[in-house]
Amino acid sequence: MPQLTNSEYRRNSFEPRIAVVQLIFGVIYAFVTVIGIYLAFKVTQAGGNAILQYFFVLLFAVMAGKSFYIFANTRIAQNTGVHTTATVENIIPTHGITIIEGQLNMPDGTTLPIESRFAGESVAHELKRFLDDNKTKKLPALLVNKDTKRPKGQFLVKTRAGHLNTEYLNSLKTNK
Repeated sequence: MPQLTNSEYRRNSFEPRIAVVQLIFGVIYAFVTVIGIYLAFKVTQAGGNAILQYFFVLLFAVMAGKSFYIFANTRIAQNTGVHTTATVENIIPTHGITIIEGQLNMPDGTTLPIESRFAGESVAHELKRFLDDNKTKKLPALLVNKDTKRPKGQFLVKTRAGHLNTEYLNSLKTNK
């Protein structure tokens, strides 16, 4: 099997935190849109021409719509994703984060290279120890958009304060 590059793993990876960021930006853009409508109303009341205000209202309304659209699509993909397993190929602790690279097992029998990033280097060491103790290379994963041209996946690893969640580890032991 040829060695894959970081971009090949990252290209197929699903990152649901993007949805939260887009929601925050959407709310900010909507707030700026409301302020722009108010300013346009005030300029028109004063007898001025509010073309510039209407332009910015339209611009920020489009950006708010785009942000809410991305948020909705990401949430729909996350909620309709298929739970499967992925084979861990590499666990890298670097610069305060843990990068897990692996191959997601698709329902049709093929594999998809994915990576997931988690806060804290301790996650890497704890996860390596857990996988070695249980003599496995499999972790739960989520496959989203499986029926599209670009399916994406993510490892389902729960962390808390830069460490693996102990309840998550116990659930993995009982679900062997």
